[in-house]
Amino acid sequence: MLSSHHPTGARPGRSSTSPTEFLLNYRTRTSESEDPIITPSTFDQLFESAAPLIANGTHQRDTPPVEGGRWPVSVVLRPPADSALSQTLDHLTAEAAALAGPGHWQTGQTSSAHLTVRALEYYRPVVDPDEPVIKRYQAAIERAAATAGPARIAVTGLTLTPGTVMASAEALDDQAPRLMSQLADELGDDGWHERDYGRDIWYFNLLHFTTDLPDPTQLIDWIRAHRTTDFGQVTIDTVELVRFHHSPDGPRPFMRPEVLGAAYLRNC
Repeated sequence: MLSSHHPTGARPGRSSTSPTEFLLNYRTRTSESEDPIITPSTFDQLFESAAPLIANGTHQRDTPPVEGGRWPVSVVLRPPADSALSQTLDHLTAEAAALAGPGHWQTGQTSSAHLTVRALEYYRPVVDPDEPVIKRYQAAIERAAATAGPARIAVTGLTLTPGTVMASAEALDDQAPRLMSQLADELGDDGWHERDYGRDIWYFNLLHFTTDLPDPTQLIDWIRAHRTTDFGQVTIDTVELVRFHHSPDGPRPFMRPEVLGAAYLRNC
């Protein structure tokens, strides 16, 4: 979720550094008197910064979550499991995992792939859905969801971060940004964890690295070839409150999301 799902791997809530501040978010600039200047996006910068780390084996490695660490209770948007985009993300995740070697977390598999709207706290192993704070989170989600409609999301390519294979995403309308902004307001004091983080990109993490890569060049070249591939679009009509469970067993280890609450995006 870089996570919980942050491109820089930094914990939120204790730093004022956002992805834009960490990696300059270049723009396309035009004027009547000059040709357009096309400069790299944040996702380009992520790739260029991370590829050398992965090539020389100094990439970040995820470990099972511990008290006070990453993978906390979070607010997410997940593509419907039966959607074409969900299936595409699942296939991309499997292909990335085959290139990266065994043991890495396949976060982008069906029903796991998610856009993090907001991480709400640090990880804790025991979360009771009846806790007052969980009920407050749910109430805030419901109020925020009442102001936004279904969110249209496109996946526009692949990139790398120091610890993940990432699918670059783009909001095709203002509904997802509206939800994020309104949720920040509705959380009030319960929004302390990411108050100063400043999320400003949308992405699906497909693979979280947990160990060495036998041949990192294959993975880097595959991602480079798909940096700007159009992988499709999806409309997401539900925002969810989830926690994550380390699920290492089976052929596709991952951090499994458990839904604690949800709300429909119906303000059309």
